[in-house]
Amino acid sequence: MKRIEKLRTESPLVVCITNDVVKNFTANGILAAGASPIMSGEKAEAYDLMNVASALVINIGTADRDKVELMDKMMEAANDKDKPIIFDPVGYGASSFRVDITEDLLSRHKVSLIKGNGGEMLALSGAESSLKGVDSTEQTDTAEIAKAVYNRFKIPALVTGKVDALATEDGVMTMFNGHSLQGKITGSGCLLGALTAAFIGIEDDFSAEAVVDAVSYYNLCAECAAAQMNRPAPGNFISHLIDELYLSEDDLLQDRNVKGL
Repeated sequence: MKRIEKLRTESPLVVCITNDVVKNFTANGILAAGASPIMSGEKAEAYDLMNVASALVINIGTADRDKVELMDKMMEAANDKDKPIIFDPVGYGASSFRVDITEDLLSRHKVSLIKGNGGEMLALSGAESSLKGVDSTEQTDTAEIAKAVYNRFKIPALVTGKVDALATEDGVMTMFNGHSLQGKITGSGCLLGALTAAFIGIEDDFSAEAVVDAVSYYNLCAECAAAQMNRPAPGNFISHLIDELYLSEDDLLQDRNVKGL
């Protein structure tokens, strides 16, 4: 059974502590793909949710001090219940607040995957960076950035960009699908993080192949979404992307006449 089919059969519950700006988009996207999102905002329910959840997403995009307490409690519960955590250090390097909360949470909790764009992850690796915001870009090769983050934390690291790269103890894998419109909408990376959590959550143990499948599937959906539009533009792209995430694998591949994911 291919992973997207397994995902739709199991409908894993993904707890998303994520960017307030794109909660609706994130929830609709992973729901269309076949997972079950819950956007919790209450630390008192952390252990109840982690009893039934398949994975946890921590995204610091709109973090504040209260939300950091929520993140901390959810990560504690996820570790106690042995559930995978995907951590997205949105805007790392843009402020000392983001740096401090990221370093603190990563030092105290077990994380299955760190995921971010090139600028954020370059800063996280400890290298010099001119990062000024979440959409900043770096010229450094994404594979080298992923390797540097992995070497620092010994945690699998996914770096997104024109070429996506995943570094694990076994080396670096690169992925080349996707569309430029993904960089023109808010929350594209947030949705990818949640979708990746869903793919990881249906496995018994962390699987690099599950991460690659999630990224490749998402990027193929983006290509197909753009191909369905007479005039590709960001607004329509969002709805088409959610539609493509909903389609069966056969329908998706037929849209672009491609072979496999």
